[in-house]
Amino acid sequence: MEPFGSEAATRRSRRAGLGAALAAAALAAALLLGGASARAEVSPRCRVPDVYLSMAADLKRTERLIDRATPVRVMVLGPEIGGAAMPERRRARLHQELARRLPATNFEFVDDSAPSGLVEDDFNAIRSAAARVEPDLVIWQVGGADALASTDAEEFGKRLADAAKWMKERNIDLILVDPPFVPRVRHEQLYWRIVGKIREVTDRARLNLFQRYAAMQFLDFERQKLKEEPTDANSRRVCMAELVAEAIAKAATR
Repeated sequence: MEPFGSEAATRRSRRAGLGAALAAAALAAALLLGGASARAEVSPRCRVPDVYLSMAADLKRTERLIDRATPVRVMVLGPEIGGAAMPERRRARLHQELARRLPATNFEFVDDSAPSGLVEDDFNAIRSAAARVEPDLVIWQVGGADALASTDAEEFGKRLADAAKWMKERNIDLILVDPPFVPRVRHEQLYWRIVGKIREVTDRARLNLFQRYAAMQFLDFERQKLKEEPTDANSRRVCMAELVAEAIAKAATR
């Protein structure tokens, strides 16, 4: 028997310690990988670079409610996310995608009647809804109507910044969604100046922006590279529901 403290015993002790450390690291890695694989993934046909899903600021109120297992009241302005004609069905796809990623959280969609119009109209709708239903998270698809109405870009940017400041002062989480990329239509170029102004405002104030225009443009280019047929409107909306839900999940759990 080797005396305690001998060189051989020391080597064995070190090997045992190293083995335990490696086992612990392997277990931690397995747990991390298991958690990642359990989380819903974006469909292959909808995947875009992570930069399009990155939020500039934390969703502090949403994150706090998720941690407390308290329902999150969500207000969506605009018909595009998830598609469908009826308000209750418009939100169904987004609701489904959020539930896949955050199954322990109850997302309550409120004020489905809110219109998506000019920035001033939407700001009024948000203020009215805040008094009635107190949303925790506002997902605001903004700019499309203003682009088609040829709203002055500077005035648009000012009203957008005012609205974002108003919500921040009331601790309402906000995600802005810029206009869609709609190739091969004549009015597409009308979006450019408004999309640019939205980016300018969000960069300056560090607002959360889901870059729908860039994401849809990327997906369209990918289809062209693969010589696939252009996606129809419903497929584009399905992808946007997945991607917006993914962006929310990332921002609220980081």
